[in-house]
Amino acid sequence: MTISRISLPLFPLSTVLFPGSPLPLQIFEERYKRMLQECMESDHRFGVTLIKEGDEVGGLAIPHDVGTVARITQVDEIDGGRFFVSTIGQQRFSVLGVTQWTPFIVAEVRLIDDHEGEPVPEELTAESRDTFLDYARVLTGISGGWVRQIRTPTDPVMLSYHIARVIQADLADKQKLLEHDTADRLSGEIEIMQRDYTALRRQMTMQLISQFGRQ
Repeated sequence: MTISRISLPLFPLSTVLFPGSPLPLQIFEERYKRMLQECMESDHRFGVTLIKEGDEVGGLAIPHDVGTVARITQVDEIDGGRFFVSTIGQQRFSVLGVTQWTPFIVAEVRLIDDHEGEPVPEELTAESRDTFLDYARVLTGISGGWVRQIRTPTDPVMLSYHIARVIQADLADKQKLLEHDTADRLSGEIEIMQRDYTALRRQMTMQLISQFGRQ
């Protein structure tokens, strides 16, 4: 039987984590070092949520209601009693209720199965991939690189998360993408990429002109 409701420590951050994406962290606050210890003694998992209100360091941070389970893959202690923690995003969740606020937040959450519901139309998956390939080539050009072939996941769920991680969007837009189901996420990503493509291509062209002008 699949367990969909669990108790999960929460780590509110100024970032949006998507399933399949790596997230390196430096942990130095005592409350989160305690959380880390408890996670290592249990299932090596905690929840990452974008901060809705408050600050990342120090005081109380109120999390958004949808986040991603992060699984700890490596922990290294570094100077000053800090810990460098490698994690990978696993699965989305929605917060049902906070059961503990101090010393760190613990919540009862519902794990979200992205493969439930109606299948994603093949046409939408294909359009998302084609749009992303053009978009990614421009981003690569802006950074001074060039690539003949860009690999993308074939599964529409993982494709949607791959695109969400790469595209340039503010945290509010990233959070909305995280909260969407797969079809709506892909549609939202197409809209963002098409909206920004012309400006990014213009930026790439200006950089190339500037580089040639210095030669």
